Amino acid sequence: MRTCVALLMALAFVGVGVTPASGDRGKVTIVVFGEPPTMDPHVISDATGNMVWRWSYDSLLSSETGSGKVVPWLAEKWEKIGPTAFKFWLRKGVKFPDGSPLTVEAVKYSMERVLKSPVQGPYFKSIDRMEVLDDYTFIWHTKGTDNGLPNRLVRWVYVMSPKTKGLDSATLSRNTFGSGPYILKEWTKSQKMVFEANPTWWANDRHPNRPKTLVLRNIPEGANRVNALVTGEVDLLMGVMPHIIPTIENNPATRAVSIPAVQIMFLGFVSRHGGPFADPKVRLAVNYAIDAETVRKTILGGRAGLFGQLLHPWVYSGYNPEKEWHGHDLEKAKTLMKESGYPQGFKAELITTGDGRIPGDRAVCEAAVGMLKKIDIDIACKPMNFALYRKTFTAYQTGKQEGAAMYYMGFGGAAGDSANTLTALVACEGYWSGTCYPDLDAAIHEAYATADPKEQQLAFEKVTDIMKERATHKVLVKLYTTFGFRKDLEIRPRHDDNVYPWEIGVK
Repeated sequence: MRTCVALLMALAFVGVGVTPASGDRGKVTIVVFGEPPTMDPHVISDATGNMVWRWSYDSLLSSETGSGKVVPWLAEKWEKIGPTAFKFWLRKGVKFPDGSPLTVEAVKYSMERVLKSPVQGPYFKSIDRMEVLDDYTFIWHTKGTDNGLPNRLVRWVYVMSPKTKGLDSATLSRNTFGSGPYILKEWTKSQKMVFEANPTWWANDRHPNRPKTLVLRNIPEGANRVNALVTGEVDLLMGVMPHIIPTIENNPATRAVSIPAVQIMFLGFVSRHGGPFADPKVRLAVNYAIDAETVRKTILGGRAGLFGQLLHPWVYSGYNPEKEWHGHDLEKAKTLMKESGYPQGFKAELITTGDGRIPGDRAVCEAAVGMLKKIDIDIACKPMNFALYRKTFTAYQTGKQEGAAMYYMGFGGAAGDSANTLTALVACEGYWSGTCYPDLDAAIHEAYATADPKEQQLAFEKVTDIMKERATHKVLVKLYTTFGFRKDLEIRPRHDDNVYPWEIGVK
């Protein structure tokens, strides 16, 4: 882990050396994957939304660019004052664009909105009550141990002005009401969003060279995004696939930088309704048949690392760099298939996105098909757009669609919440889980509820060990995120698949 963090620190300061200037300046156009479905930060969970909401809404805590360390933001200090209590001290002098000051009232109002959300509310089901000490100090009491609360406050509970009470959902969806660095000024759906620097932002003096204007463009196809960069149409993009990187590197005005990131790529099994993938020997055979190193070196161009778990290095508990997953051993895979309940093989399908939203989606899917045919699994690759992918996964997950199925996906868990990540991916109630093992759910809950950090680390490691023993997934690699950008920008690439535009320097 020290090596990984050191590399992050070395890469995080690309372009440092710009002479400071006073005041915001310039326009920067950014391309990420899609756009937020709404600018109301409290009603749903969305990867692009969680990044872009932060442009306009401040969070209580933040993660430091370069190290991933949880650091103060709107809360200038916080402290765990007991097994079930966290005390927070708010930064004074912060104002919303409507002129009202940020106080505990705004935090209370925002958390109440989150708790009412059927999507975000479960992330904070541990919250029991909020004890208000004064306008700038409060204590959150939890129903039990919740060591992951600070990590989640980096990613959720963006603070909204209480003056929005009574506004309709359409207004909240299309406008911004936070104390953050930028204010949404224009939004042409599926095309672009335009943000202007907030002149009253409390941290303006910390980022004197940040862009005055931000434009978020929606360019769905990867090659088109890169072409827009090298022709000067856009200034920054992330998630560049390896085969397109030379286009950026060969252009004198642009460069590409890859850093170890949070997204872990894996193949999952739909096993909760029986069928071939409910057989542990079949799952283990698949694990040994899939050559993750070939995927890493060829399809992902070496810009990834083999990985042994579904928790990345920046979670609050459970990551162990010594963990290894099942490797590649074709003969062992063939033996396991003969010993399984399906010695003659079977038919199945492997679903994936087909537009690059999941890195290497179509290519990894096709490679897996070839590898699994060697152990007599006749699996068909089914690439589709993300909306259909989610719909198809849900149909298999709920049993509405029958047949043997696998799925290819990546999961980042940028909030660094160990329990939420494992629940999402492997628990019976998990949003992206094709499995259901009640005893594994109990082990996750036990780890989450463990107060002592050392004991909690061991408890989460035990969950990973059970997952490996049962071959609940085929863990492939942890990706590097590749950023492409114009050389006349000062960029500090982040590990968590986010872009903090106020940290961009305009020369």
